[in-house]
Amino acid sequence: MASALIRAFVAMDDAIDPTLLSTISSDPGIDVVEVIAISSADAGELAGAAEVVLVACGEHSTATLEFISRVSRERSDRPVVVAFAGEGSNSGFLREAFDFGADDVVMLGATDNPAADTFFALQKAVARRHAGVPAEEERGGKLICVLGPKGGIGKTLTSANLAIGLVQAGQRVALVDLDLQFGDLGLALSLQPERTIYDLATSGGSLDTAKVRDYLTPHKSGVEVLLAPLRPDQASSIDVDFLKELYALLRLTHDYIVVDTAPGFSPEVIATIDASSSMCMVGMLDAPSLKNTKIGLETLDLMGYPRDRIRLLLNRADTSVGISHADVVAILGRAPDVLVPSQRDIVRSINAGEPIILSGKRSEPAKAFTALAELFVKSEGTAGSGDARPVRSVRLTGRS
Repeated sequence: MASALIRAFVAMDDAIDPTLLSTISSDPGIDVVEVIAISSADAGELAGAAEVVLVACGEHSTATLEFISRVSRERSDRPVVVAFAGEGSNSGFLREAFDFGADDVVMLGATDNPAADTFFALQKAVARRHAGVPAEEERGGKLICVLGPKGGIGKTLTSANLAIGLVQAGQRVALVDLDLQFGDLGLALSLQPERTIYDLATSGGSLDTAKVRDYLTPHKSGVEVLLAPLRPDQASSIDVDFLKELYALLRLTHDYIVVDTAPGFSPEVIATIDASSSMCMVGMLDAPSLKNTKIGLETLDLMGYPRDRIRLLLNRADTSVGISHADVVAILGRAPDVLVPSQRDIVRSINAGEPIILSGKRSEPAKAFTALAELFVKSEGTAGSGDARPVRSVRLTGRS
């Protein structure tokens, strides 16, 4: 349809084969209004009819990055999409392209349909700009950081069931076990850790989407899982720079990335918080856990993390420990979004390695985790009003 036509100004470097350019612009929805070489491109004189700038490049070059930067500064009305055809889909260039102002990147070596994927990226970039949505907020998939300042509160089970709930809602989901010393997602999902995040981090060479996919373990639900290292001493091989590249690449291939973190605010957890679109804070109905949850929320405030992006899940919420729900609101300063009472079926699901959202589809726990997933899908960015009623009541044991 004519209304779907995207008018693109194309700047290409010398490493791009003209036939490849013809391929990536062959989608009927793309109208190329002009093609010039990056070396002679003037960011201030882009073709007036173009809605978006498509930068086609075949190598990591300073000239390309400088051109992206000039366009983002001098023609802020024109979103920039990069089609990168370099060998190995250089992840260092990917990160720099975003840092220099690109709105989206299509890694041509990792797609079976470059024309359709390029058109989709152009559509997204134009739609974001027309809606006034910053590309940094909406680029690629959403990352949900599952956080719990105290161990043993149901964080790993929340991560696993949330990820499956998102798949059931029609999303492409990657699940990352960032409890680097004692991660249990493999046990929670009955997955054999043939390849782990440690193996990926120490594999040598640059990262790209195809390489990352090779290290993801598929679960029968459709979730793709990056498992934790097999031994605690391997945790030191995963650093912040690696995680930044990993998350950027996973965003290109998945709608949601759910990250199960270790207790506390390690550099790796802080990097994940910084990269996240939303947060799921898991707490439990006992005094030590509520104290730590309160400190965790206050720490996020100090970090400048928006409160409306934090969902709060309260585990074992029907336990008789002398703490009322009114006390919880008074302590935490907000009402939980999801209440999770105790139920024996959760213990069975843990022992069987079969998440309750699959093993007990009609149970209250399954309904609650489904509702939690729907909160992220339907109202992304509106969480944590602090006065809303909990969405569901669901029983869950205190084990993470």
